[in-house]
Amino acid sequence: MKCTVFSAMLRGPRNRQEDCLLSGTDLFQKDTLKQTKTLDTDFLAASVCDGLGGHDNGESASRFVCEQLQARFREGPFDPQNIRTVLAEIQAAAQGRLPENCGTTVAGLMIKNGRVIAFNAGDSRVYKITASGMTYVFHDHSLVQGLVDNALIQKDAANSHPLKNFVDFGIGPLFQDVWKDYAVHVFEDSLGADACYLICSDGVHDLMNEAERHEILMPSPAENGQALIAALEKKGLRDNTSFIILETR
Repeated sequence: MKCTVFSAMLRGPRNRQEDCLLSGTDLFQKDTLKQTKTLDTDFLAASVCDGLGGHDNGESASRFVCEQLQARFREGPFDPQNIRTVLAEIQAAAQGRLPENCGTTVAGLMIKNGRVIAFNAGDSRVYKITASGMTYVFHDHSLVQGLVDNALIQKDAANSHPLKNFVDFGIGPLFQDVWKDYAVHVFEDSLGADACYLICSDGVHDLMNEAERHEILMPSPAENGQALIAALEKKGLRDNTSFIILETR
């Protein structure tokens, strides 16, 4: 499988970079990153972790989870249940090794043997990109998403809601009491010809809607990653802003 991976990180107005990326075999936590890499591999893993701003050691939590994913992703069978098991094991490790009151969201995917497994906990997201648009392959664990799910607000109002950044679920000691109430979302898909995915933190999807992103990225999303960075910067960054674009051939 040949794959082009574009990885990007911008610190934005924050004092430190609390996002962390696992991009193939590379792990990044930088103030600025703009990298294109071509891979020829039978297995690919990628994830975006967003350490929660305002909590202690958010940057440590996001890096810890990316490091654990990097070490564990090849373990066990390639199926959705194993993904949930691995993330539960990482949660258990985080409770024993990370400081109290820190946590991180996580979104990512694995590709192997013509199959894709995407997952998320929190409000970092995975999108499947096609010629016609961007398809949700995630579900936010957030207060505002709960309002949408219960028909208390319209979906279109979610992005402008004043409580949109309140996250209900993720990985880390901060979330140890709610793991019994929530589940990691997992999406399984076959890897079609010229498949393309975007993984991003809320610093991206809070700033620009799906239609805007799609227009900028098409027809060659990985090649147009730099254009997406420029468009986000032009809008004015409000947070750590990180994303990965994967295109397979």
